[in-house]
Amino acid sequence: MNKLRKRVIPPVCITVLTLVTAFSLHAPLLLAQQAAAPHVFVQPPTLEETAPATIGASKALRFTAPREKEPCNPQGDIRRDGNDVYVRLDYMRAKFTINNPDPDDPYGGEDPVELRSFGGCHAGPTVELLPGNTLHFDLHNNLSTDDPSCLPNPPAGLLLPPGVGCFNTVNLHTHGLHVSPAGNSDNVLLSIAPQTHFPYEINIPSDHPAGTFWYHAHNHGSTAVDAASGAAGALIIRGTRQYSKKVLPDGSHPQADIDTVLNEAPNVPMPEKLFVLQQIPYACFSNPSLQGGPWQMIFTTNGLYTTNSPSKGASSPANSPWVCPKPDGINHASVGVIENFSLQMFSASIWDTNGRFTSINGIVQPTIEVPAGEIQRWRFIHAGIHDTVNLQVVRVTHVPVNGPGKLMAAADAMAQSALRGNRIQQEAAVLAQCVANQNTLIPQFEIAVDGLTRTHMKTIGYGNDNASNYLQPGYRSDVLVVFPEDGDYCLLDQAAPKSQRFDPTTGNGGGAGPSKPQLLAYIHVRGGTAVTENLETYVKNTLYNANPQLGDDEVRNQLKQGDLTAWAPFSKDFPAPSPSTPVQQAFFNITSQGQFQVNNASYDPSVVNITRQVNTSDDWVLSAGGEPHIYHIHVNPFEIMDVLKVEKDGKKRSIFDANGHCRKDLPTDELENQYCSMYHVFRDTVFVQNGYEVHTRTYYDRYIGEFVIHCHILDHEDAGMMLNIQIVPNLNLPGGGMVMSGMQHGAAQP
Repeated sequence: MNKLRKRVIPPVCITVLTLVTAFSLHAPLLLAQQAAAPHVFVQPPTLEETAPATIGASKALRFTAPREKEPCNPQGDIRRDGNDVYVRLDYMRAKFTINNPDPDDPYGGEDPVELRSFGGCHAGPTVELLPGNTLHFDLHNNLSTDDPSCLPNPPAGLLLPPGVGCFNTVNLHTHGLHVSPAGNSDNVLLSIAPQTHFPYEINIPSDHPAGTFWYHAHNHGSTAVDAASGAAGALIIRGTRQYSKKVLPDGSHPQADIDTVLNEAPNVPMPEKLFVLQQIPYACFSNPSLQGGPWQMIFTTNGLYTTNSPSKGASSPANSPWVCPKPDGINHASVGVIENFSLQMFSASIWDTNGRFTSINGIVQPTIEVPAGEIQRWRFIHAGIHDTVNLQVVRVTHVPVNGPGKLMAAADAMAQSALRGNRIQQEAAVLAQCVANQNTLIPQFEIAVDGLTRTHMKTIGYGNDNASNYLQPGYRSDVLVVFPEDGDYCLLDQAAPKSQRFDPTTGNGGGAGPSKPQLLAYIHVRGGTAVTENLETYVKNTLYNANPQLGDDEVRNQLKQGDLTAWAPFSKDFPAPSPSTPVQQAFFNITSQGQFQVNNASYDPSVVNITRQVNTSDDWVLSAGGEPHIYHIHVNPFEIMDVLKVEKDGKKRSIFDANGHCRKDLPTDELENQYCSMYHVFRDTVFVQNGYEVHTRTYYDRYIGEFVIHCHILDHEDAGMMLNIQIVPNLNLPGGGMVMSGMQHGAAQP
């Protein structure tokens, strides 16, 4: 995401030191003599089951535990008793390593880190549930009460913007679940202090959609630091509800789950892979005993990065890859940590410049092995804090790549999962071999967004509305993938639109994706059966043939056409609000004074900004000033009704044609393309490009209470880009019908 580089607190005067080390950028791209063993793809960790489940429905839970031995066993456990699921999980400082393909890495490719974590692993453990379950989540905060960021006057060297701090304080948000926001349910307005615990009880309604959701830390002021450390995990709601021909009074059919028809053969479910994408900006700091706070100077290839480092220039430490030297009597280097909010994440360009890699389930550039012809369900969760991932699957183009030093053939490096170098050093090989065009781009067949099954399967790939699967922080995307033949493929984070790439000469841009394509994972396709027909036709025919239980009903033929309406939880538009209902606004903006605001106000936890009525609808207009932001509302999903482009003459024009595709007669902004597949799609998080209006409709179904709307660029949220919204029983009653003492605070907007 595009985000201005901001410094909200005046910088502390620190002398910029020149770091004289061997950390330069001269190393070769591909070193045959240093080829490391591939890092095999593994699913996220799972909790140990302390007792077998006691209900037959639990057989529907297809746990995502890997076939390989899990590299990490999280501290905690899970127990199932009927519809009650009991989870105990520790929030803790965890010491582990993150693999680093840089051949100059002093630690030989395994950087030691110490990060805040759910359970002590790279990613939080996956929790799998069924509709109707009650999740009893006992969260133990084992972090230290000694937290300099939580002092009334924190060390000036931490550079904390107003409202940011208390990094050792935590809570839990179940992102995307339609559950109560009140009490000890999905309540992000409470805080769990260090050395305490809190028993959440989250009742998942029996009609909850099956899908891909997630949980993450959400304590205001520490959300970004905690989530950037990897304090997040997958929440999977499994579905067992078969399609029924029964017709309900409103003409619809009983709710059915897409899980029941994702078969590769009758009664044989498709294999699944779960991808938790993380962007962990760990850094190694110099001089931990520095007056004013220890976390002030980051080691880079061009010296120490501090608040005084110039933002312009490719050789500035602010724009140089970070490194982790081994500590000695001079540098006093720390292990990799996330402690300085401003230096490590409060900048649009930081993920472009710091040299870190987007990881998958905690592993950098893992190797995925897949047989040809096998259709798999891949669940993607963007658990990062602010950078777009432009996801593509691309067949490797086997061409040699020249470079300094003794080189392995680049094609061999891809085939052996042995591509070496930091991100800058890998650029030539990735640009040459992961070339996306109509011959190499493997389509993704999207069946769900943000955990909600689409009404129609959407093809992502060359010649379609979207060439990339655009993943913003908080997004989820469920896709079906199939590889036509043996070979090597790249899972790629495609480069950002040219106008949005970081420019080191100006210090502007960044956040909308990398400046050059980046390799996320190697995919090796071996064995299986080659597919000679069109892949989309192959997928649809497989779904048809694998579901004979549907008989010759029309719905089976619809499945063959990619029509998923029978399994979509929202197959009709949300009801329109009454004509007298005012349109709600969410305007995200950063002021010239560096204030982060929604509707021209920074977050005040004591004020309810908006009050609405349960079981009613609202139309919303979402907009962003100066740069893009990401809108997320808790509890209730929304429907994308329209996207309007604001022209220079002030006129607003829909980007969609009559068929819901992007119009061809309007000038196209490079970032507009990601809207082209969103017409009347339901989701809980959406990108808001400046110069556009995103029109949504929300139905406040079932639940009353107070929750938040915020920018899901999480450092923006911590800095104040959030508001409180309250749903009440009746707007016409005193206090909205919530008149008991303590149920309201602040001034509510009618």
